[in-house]
Amino acid sequence: MRTGQESAGFQGREPLVRIHADAGQGELFRSYLRGRTAFWALFVGVSAAFLCGAWKRDPLIMAGGPAAVALGVTGVAWFMADRAAARRFYSGFARNVGLGYANPFALLPLTPLLSAGSRQRAEHWMHGQLPGDLPGGVGHFVWERIERDSDGDEQLRERNRFTVCVADLEPSMALFKGVFLRPRRGFVASHSDWLKDTRTHELEVESAAFTERYELLIADDQDEVILRRLLSPTLVSWLANHPLTPGLELKAGALVVFVPYAIEDAGNLTYLIDATRHVASRVLDEVEEDRLRAA
Repeated sequence: MRTGQESAGFQGREPLVRIHADAGQGELFRSYLRGRTAFWALFVGVSAAFLCGAWKRDPLIMAGGPAAVALGVTGVAWFMADRAAARRFYSGFARNVGLGYANPFALLPLTPLLSAGSRQRAEHWMHGQLPGDLPGGVGHFVWERIERDSDGDEQLRERNRFTVCVADLEPSMALFKGVFLRPRRGFVASHSDWLKDTRTHELEVESAAFTERYELLIADDQDEVILRRLLSPTLVSWLANHPLTPGLELKAGALVVFVPYAIEDAGNLTYLIDATRHVASRVLDEVEEDRLRAA
């Protein structure tokens, strides 16, 4: 698989220094544990736990309390190191490829995936001009399903983290009313069906490899002839053999290319951006060809 430096969309740019979101996490963890905040938290917490146990004359509290405090401080330091390492990686990746960085970020709910669940947010969002002069962005997209219990309290029932690359393809709005391609789910799906309330029907493609990997749904008002022109044998074969098995949604002038998990390395992030550029180029070519046919 290509690395972020080798991918066609970023040739000639400055090499990436960090290639994974966990890079430097151990170093940060050790620095946090050696810091003043951790020292005083341990000192005060351990002393308080020991004195509380002595006051109650409970040997269990005297022994277990300090251990629990030490474990808690260590856990907090690890959590902070993980967050800081991820933020450093994604902001560095964005800077390296000429994108801005924001965390968190809100995306317009233009496609069913971007409006899935009860609550949505984008994290580690890298935005600007993608390769191919495409306005858009890439990052993690989290959607949650919230339900109310019998007492009226909100309960989190489901949380899903995707990696999405969004491109603004406003010229495609008139031709493509709704195209939804997603990796075929197994018997036990890791997330609920975000397309269940969208009026769609399934479309078959004459490719066994493609059909085995993907489920293709289109909006009821989508012109199938136009879509079949878009899904040329070349594009179908490319999707059927792509290492990431990316899904896509094309609606309301927005192209969303996604995978149903968090990408945390530079190579696959670049691969996803290049996949978006490839599909967007094919969509815009079809828009131009349709304009020429009409002329």
